[in-house]
Amino acid sequence: MTIKKASLLTLLISSFIFYSCKKATTIGLDLETDVALNSLVAYDSTLFTQLLKEDSISTNYQNLNPLGFFNDPVFGITEANIAAALTLPGNTGLTFDKSAVLDSAILVLPFAGFYGDSLNTNYKVQVQQLNENLYEDGNIPFYYNTKKWAHLNNILGEASFKANIKDSSITIQNIRTGKPDTLKKVPAQLRIKLNSNTISNLILKADSATLSTNNRFNDYFKGLYISMDKTVTSNNGGLFLFNTSTSNAATVDFFYKETKNTKTDTLQKSFPLAGNLGLVASEIKWDYTGTLVASQIGKQNAEKLYLKGFSGTKVKITFPNINNLKLLGTQVLVNRAQLIIKVVDGTQTPYTPLPLLKAYKLDIANRPQLLPDENPNDPRNLGGGYIGGLFNKNNNEYVFNVTGYVQDLLKNKKEYDGIYITAINYANNQRTNAATLKRAIVGGGLGNYKMKLKVFYTNQK
Repeated sequence: MTIKKASLLTLLISSFIFYSCKKATTIGLDLETDVALNSLVAYDSTLFTQLLKEDSISTNYQNLNPLGFFNDPVFGITEANIAAALTLPGNTGLTFDKSAVLDSAILVLPFAGFYGDSLNTNYKVQVQQLNENLYEDGNIPFYYNTKKWAHLNNILGEASFKANIKDSSITIQNIRTGKPDTLKKVPAQLRIKLNSNTISNLILKADSATLSTNNRFNDYFKGLYISMDKTVTSNNGGLFLFNTSTSNAATVDFFYKETKNTKTDTLQKSFPLAGNLGLVASEIKWDYTGTLVASQIGKQNAEKLYLKGFSGTKVKITFPNINNLKLLGTQVLVNRAQLIIKVVDGTQTPYTPLPLLKAYKLDIANRPQLLPDENPNDPRNLGGGYIGGLFNKNNNEYVFNVTGYVQDLLKNKKEYDGIYITAINYANNQRTNAATLKRAIVGGGLGNYKMKLKVFYTNQK
């Protein structure tokens, strides 16, 4: 497609129409003399922004779950704990021989991500016994980050570690029934040894009826409550992501001996955690008391906005001057519209910005809906990912393609008001994505980094 300069006549006409109504500084639109995609370009730099607290999010039925304690100097304290049920090996009934003697029980949590201080902080994780069931009448409901999970005070296991989430040197024993055992390397993972006596009495000595189904097993042994010991966490701490799905080998591994016909063999059984099936949930708390974020929530048109994952924050953006685009010509056609959100310089370190932001609107019932630009039911949808929202570290910004949304606004569609920007996904009418560890500080409605709406248009008169 040819890219060319606008003719002087076109610019004069546009300028005449533009200035015949109001001055550029009051109409809220800035014209650009370059033409892209055979279009004129206008900027709407008078956007209204408001920082809001994010609603609660569902934290089960996911492959990843957070754990940690992070004292962000700007955003405050975030704490994430995990409640996890165990499932039977192969989801089938299990019986341990009366001769079975437990050697060890290891909680295995494969690392999937980290955000925080990886160099200077010491971490200590604790495992306690869960005191409420994730099953509810045989079903597994959605659980939200605000739920406080009941647990016993007994410590089943604990481990001190550093944030070495890419450690490729972990070697464990590979148990082979009827054959000599070998060694094998495994992906980076947190391995927590559980109290053998307690686990043996609770599980190894359980009867066959108790171990016949997952429901019965979890009625008897509710599961594990995993948390970070805040008294040990040094410096600012951090947040970890763990693979908790069955396919990623998040398990409690039993190593035990059985004696049959005077022959003793070492055996292994793995009790998977099943986050993807809803049986792992995260308890997430965020205390932003006394922070910059607290002073900005609810404030309109601040210079800086603070976006955070988990049950963090979101931004509402409205476009008070959008109808002024019509003043640029008698038949203005929007070819492309981009919402540009700049990251404030100097805030990218030491904590990198969110890699992806999400955009949505509300319908007349205040339910989150996809923008027309990525709605598969809208003819203007150009495919997954077209709307943008990825962090561009070269330009230090996020760009959203919102052409369909702006077109609807110009047609005076009033069933929704504003675009919401968040780090949270929306699926099955549930606010999800407890795996978003990072945060971002971006420009708001004022200042050097203020948001802009860039519109490519033609005047079809």
